[in-house]
Amino acid sequence: MHRNPRIESRAFGFFFISIAIAVLIGTIVNEFLSIHHIPIYYQLISWVMIFALILGITFTKMKNLFHSIRSRMKNSIKWPLHAKIVNGLSWAGPFLAIPVFHSFSQYLILLGIGTGNISTYLLIRSYSKYDNKEQFVVGIIALSMIAVLFFVDVILNSILVQQHVLALSRIFVALSYGVGGIYALIER
Repeated sequence: MHRNPRIESRAFGFFFISIAIAVLIGTIVNEFLSIHHIPIYYQLISWVMIFALILGITFTKMKNLFHSIRSRMKNSIKWPLHAKIVNGLSWAGPFLAIPVFHSFSQYLILLGIGTGNISTYLLIRSYSKYDNKEQFVVGIIALSMIAVLFFVDVILNSILVQQHVLALSRIFVALSYGVGGIYALIER
């Protein structure tokens, strides 16, 4: 891992906050475009452009961020095959289920973010001997937001349309990454 855990934690804190900002802005722009019946491919292009802009700025301003991410990825390459499979399924499984269970996509997004981050945290802690709690925080918040989203979805079912519940799940993803990022900045 990076030689200075404080620098790495700070870098990931800013990275997570950047993800939160990109998801939040992307959600707002997507809702605006959707309300005005803009075709979905323009909405997808707007997501890509927003992420490219926000993360591009972040990587330009935070020189050590790229090194920190590369360092974590190098260590994950050394994990045993079963650990890589578990981590991959934790991240991708819920997202791959979205086309089959489309009406549950709002929950599957949070499930993927939650299980993916928790799995990565546990595996990095176990195999790389690094305690990146900010990733655990993101995962726990995302998983706990499933219950909140379900409650809102059930209680306000007659008022909210599926699109707005999906937007709320994305806002919860942004909240999860934002809190995780802030935690990383103040924890060490």
